Amino acid sequence: MAPLPHPEEQLRVLAWYGLAIVVGYLFAVSVILRWHPRRTVRMPRYQPPSEVSPAVACYLREGGATEKPVAVALVNMAAKGSVRIEQGPKDYLITQADASVALEPEEQTIADALFHGRGHATCLADVPQPRLEQMARAVHACLESIAEPDLISSHFAWLVPALTLSFWCVLATLYADGDDLRNSQFGGTIVVPGLVGVWAMLATIRTLPATFYKLKSHLPGRTALPLDRTDWKVFYFLLTALAAWAAFAGLSSWPLALQLESFLLVNLLGAVTLRAPTRAGYDLLEQVDDFRMFLDEVDADRVNRVTAPDAPAPSPEQSRAWALALGVEHSWGEQFAAALLNRLGAGSAMASIEDNMPEERRAGAEILDLRLK
Repeated sequence: MAPLPHPEEQLRVLAWYGLAIVVGYLFAVSVILRWHPRRTVRMPRYQPPSEVSPAVACYLREGGATEKPVAVALVNMAAKGSVRIEQGPKDYLITQADASVALEPEEQTIADALFHGRGHATCLADVPQPRLEQMARAVHACLESIAEPDLISSHFAWLVPALTLSFWCVLATLYADGDDLRNSQFGGTIVVPGLVGVWAMLATIRTLPATFYKLKSHLPGRTALPLDRTDWKVFYFLLTALAAWAAFAGLSSWPLALQLESFLLVNLLGAVTLRAPTRAGYDLLEQVDDFRMFLDEVDADRVNRVTAPDAPAPSPEQSRAWALALGVEHSWGEQFAAALLNRLGAGSAMASIEDNMPEERRAGAEILDLRLK
């Protein structure tokens, strides 16, 4: 007769079964939430939906996961004549042009953050990192109040069963390794690499969109955006996460580290995948996609050729913000969005660190000289 498995080993196996159930559950729910019958016949829409701004449309398409709507809102402000965005060799000068122009709520939030009591011109690199992040959070909160819960929802109620099962599975895993943890000579220090691993993994997820956005620009038919040292931070965070979890595994056990990290990643990805538009949101996105069809077929080439990426003063076209929001514009607007995402992504995990400050100060002086000329 084969010997019965050790109770601790049974708990570990049950935890893996629990993880498989969580993965299957989250996948099934995400498919159900995203199932939306599309029209069999589609017609181009010549005007964008009047009930949403370009930034709100971008927020819906991005699922609220990035700060790209901030760049879209700024470009739309330039199209309205509220601001002027000038590009220099290394930086962007944002100048208030007409304060009387009617703005969308998220655009007014940006105007207040950039210009209220702070002058009428500022360089992107000279905006303090905390203020830039505060502005992005305020814009995100504004867009969230407009879009949620009518157009997009986190569907947190669907995540609760997965979190509950994951909690009990993690407890079972910790109980199975309880003797090893109690007998470990490192004691409470085991918690330190675990916390560092969680922090680094969250930082990786947080800084990934800016780098990924730039990497996509190297696809055929797009204007390649150069990678800089800021873009490599995502890999530093990823390596830090892997090193921290390896240290945690060395101090405790590899099965424990692998199971805990697996449950963490699955639930983080589950929270992202369950965040989806509502039925009303999908109906609105269909209208947005119909307008995108028109932009892509008729206006994309002209918008992408209006301004070269190194031109000092881009022409503020009305369709440029929508083209950027819908992924049609691949020239100046995409480069500006990548620069803004880099600034936000780099400081989100380490807000107290300013990168390459001497270079940024020189870039600010250069762009001001460009403006005077």
